[in-house]
Parts: sequence; C-alpha cells; structure tokens
Amino acid sequence: MPGFDFIIGYLDSLSYLGIFFVFIIPFLPIPEEVLLLGIGYLVDIGGLNIYATIAVSIGGIMASDNMWYWLGRSHSKITAKLRNKIGENRTAVYEKMLKKHTGKYVFLSRFIPGARAIGPSLAGSMKLNLHHFWFFNVMAAFLYAPTFIFLGYFFNYNLEIVMNKIISARHIVFILFIALVGLTVAYLVNKKFFRMGFRK
Repeated sequence: MPGFDFIIGYLDSLSYLGIFFVFIIPFLPIPEEVLLLGIGYLVDIGGLNIYATIAVSIGGIMASDNMWYWLGRSHSKITAKLRNKIGENRTAVYEKMLKKHTGKYVFLSRFIPGARAIGPSLAGSMKLNLHHFWFFNVMAAFLYAPTFIFLGYFFNYNLEIVMNKIISARHIVFILFIALVGLTVAYLVNKKFFRMGFRK
C-alpha cells in the first residue's frame, strides 16, 4: 500500500468531484478506510468542508456499489477478474453467506475487506432484489463513511498510527464492532418498516 504522505498528497490534489470518483476506480491499491481517514485529516487542517466531503464520499461509495451490482448482474468479464483477485474459495464462502444472511451480509460486507469488494457484484449475479440491496447498502454507507472521516478528523495528529490499526487484521474486531452497531439499527428499522423477504 502507498505510504501516508503519498495518500495525503494524492487526496489533497483532488476536488470534491475527484473524491467522488476515487471510490469508483476499480482495484485501487488503497483501502477505502484509509481514503476516508485521509479525507477526515484534510477536513481538520482546513482543506475541505466536512459536510461536503461526507456527502460526496457516501455518493461515491454508493455509485461504486451500484456499478458493481449491475456488472455482477450482467456477468461482466471484470467481475470474473474480481473473483480471481479475491480467490474462488473466499468468494464461495461469501456466496454462501449472502444466500443465508442476505440483508445482514449486504450491510456487514461494507465493513469487511474482501467481502466489501465482492459483495455488490455477488448480489447482482444472484439477482438480489435491487430495492433490498439498496436499503442495506445505503444504511451501511451512511454509517461507514462518516465514521472513518470523523476518526481521521479527531485523530489527525496520530493518523498514521490509526491507519495502521484500522487495516491491521489484529484490529478487525474494531471494524466489526462499528458494523454491529449499524446492523442493529438496520435490523430495527427493517423489522418495523420492511416486513418482507429479501429476495424477489
């Protein structure tokens, strides 16, 4: 992965439109969490407006996931490349999880490296109902993006340490904890307002 100074310099060179599109670039060698932390850092030092960055980040994430959903639904060749990148064994595990825990998986996959990359295209290839995909995907994006942007904002002086902790496998529990909080909210909303199946 590129170094801290490179990531911050790269993000600092982008406009709001550039931030939107950076989340759509396929196979970018920088984890999304790190991008969001860097964006939060730039907000703190005065380069970006926090509300605008949260909005364009959520928009970019949702646009990317929607793109991968439709690529998966059309069985595009690029999704085959993604499966190879993730690995057939891991992809098979994610497919099984998606079948068994559809809505929960769509939500949680946003917070799990690997699952996040392949999740939307799997949902598309399995022809998951678009409205159900969007519901859980939007819930996840609205929790995920602001959380990491605010982490970058509040821990700016120790951001490099925070970045290393976030992307370290030893701290995956932290990411899952954030996901669990959001999943609880999603479950309560779903239970009250969306009493229906997750598939067509």
